[in-house]
Amino acid sequence: MPGGVVARIASIGWTPIYNSHVEPTTEYTVRLDDGACGRGASPHGESIGIYEAGSVAADPAAIIEMAGSDGLLGAELDQESFDAYLEDRIGTLGKNTCYALSLAFHQAITESSHGCSGAAATTLVRPRLCCNILNGGWHAYTNPVLSDFQEYVLVARSDDIGRVLDMHDEVQRTVHDALLALPKAVVNGNPVSRFPTADNRECIEFLLGVVERLGFAGDFDLMIDAAMSGLRAEDGYRLAITDDLVRSGDELCGYWLDLIRDYPLRFLEDPFGEQDAGSWTRLTTSQDTCEVIGDDFYASDAARIEAGAAAHCTTGAIIKPNQAGSVTAVVRALRAASRAGQTAIVSHRSVSTETPFEAMLSCAYDARYIKIGPLLSDYSSVIRLNEIIRLTAGDENRGR
Repeated sequence: MPGGVVARIASIGWTPIYNSHVEPTTEYTVRLDDGACGRGASPHGESIGIYEAGSVAADPAAIIEMAGSDGLLGAELDQESFDAYLEDRIGTLGKNTCYALSLAFHQAITESSHGCSGAAATTLVRPRLCCNILNGGWHAYTNPVLSDFQEYVLVARSDDIGRVLDMHDEVQRTVHDALLALPKAVVNGNPVSRFPTADNRECIEFLLGVVERLGFAGDFDLMIDAAMSGLRAEDGYRLAITDDLVRSGDELCGYWLDLIRDYPLRFLEDPFGEQDAGSWTRLTTSQDTCEVIGDDFYASDAARIEAGAAAHCTTGAIIKPNQAGSVTAVVRALRAASRAGQTAIVSHRSVSTETPFEAMLSCAYDARYIKIGPLLSDYSSVIRLNEIIRLTAGDENRGR
């Protein structure tokens, strides 16, 4: 972020816009006294973990009036001081509103300083793409399959975006055509393709088979976003969509170790619930071939990332800006992950806006990976992808 840039806010405004699910949301506008203007609208997720703040009903006009009453207009502020003001009011405003306002201020001072988010151009690094291919769970829309787990993702081993996207296009078209021929089931009102048996292994074998047939096995690693925080049962975890069995933390750890042994699974996101730290540590310390990644487990909170890393719960963290609640807080989370030796994966949300801030964040703060949604059905992901290309267009910025 623009380090130490001080600005005066001339006005704050708001406009009702629509997100990627064509639902109304609020975009805030921050205009500085030098005429620079920034806009910010917050995405949100369909699945909300216990450490992520839920929605707070906040009247934009009342928020702007409060900012004026509190003396924000005309005061000299940098990003950290503006975000500190917002963070003190998260309980009233909600994290999504705080993030939208923080982002609008960030965009305004970036325009004002003509900087690239405080990072010199030579420091920008192109992340590798984590490409969402199959969707399962209770909110399966794109290439939907019968599975307990939310996402089956192909993680590019190269940062050559052109080549990765060419392969991605072939994979998506092959997957789409193959799924059309499969019988359908209905999960949570959504039609999904089902394989001969109701077993999550079928999804793994199907996707790996497609990649192998196309000759791309050496170009991608497999990642599963299990989102197990949403599958908690009173006495364990229920895989209700497939075998409907309830597994204890130890049994689920064994389940994952079997999959890691049997398949080239290299990244596993949220394999347990947020409050089951012992199971996280057992899985992470019982094998060394699969990165265990915390999403709901951390909710992009720097202190939680540091504590989880110290307890050997994970080897990586998902970073979602609106979970953190402000530009300052999300940068704090990225720096905490780096200090703790955790692999950082910047991620979009399932219900998105067109703001490409995640692209800048991943490039400027050297996050090794960025998750993108299904490109053919989620244009907000294309917007972020194009921003990565713009930010890292020079040859000196392409390598790692």
